[in-house]
Amino acid sequence: MVSVAASEFLLVAAALVIGLVFFGLTQALIIPQYAFTLAEQQARTLASASFISVSPPDIGTNGYSFVVYPYIPGFNGNVTVFMFEEPASLLPSIAVLTPQSSSTSFSASFPNGTSMTKVTVGPIYDTNGHELTESITGYTLPANYPFVISGTIPKGEILIIWVIYSTGNYYFRIAYTYTTG
Repeated sequence: MVSVAASEFLLVAAALVIGLVFFGLTQALIIPQYAFTLAEQQARTLASASFISVSPPDIGTNGYSFVVYPYIPGFNGNVTVFMFEEPASLLPSIAVLTPQSSSTSFSASFPNGTSMTKVTVGPIYDTNGHELTESITGYTLPANYPFVISGTIPKGEILIIWVIYSTGNYYFRIAYTYTTG
């Protein structure tokens, strides 16, 4: 009689341990993947309606200035923008180009001249879940708000502009464009 009670207790304990292990694996593996997939889907939805408008360059004594307008219909949060240069010969590969440096050499400000806040974000993914870069330092601003980029673009180079959307702890490039000097 004692051995039956002991074996039943061991079965209950084993079932409890197996349940706890399964719960732990679910928490550690499945839930983070679900969160990433959900964030990726949100980014893809925003990206499908987003676009960036860039003005012709205004040539001044300190280089070029461009007014940039990232438009994301129905989105009222903040985005991060990042700019980097690449040779114009790489233009056909613009979708997969990544910055060689994690900081931008271009400055950004609001149209009234107020400086924008610099932030470091990353890793950055495209809307298909591929990691583009580990981290970057860009500028944060409200979506659907114009800003001014200033800097010098060497001859034969293009300026690539990324718009990065943050959801949870994930960052996605939802729009990109380029301009020349």
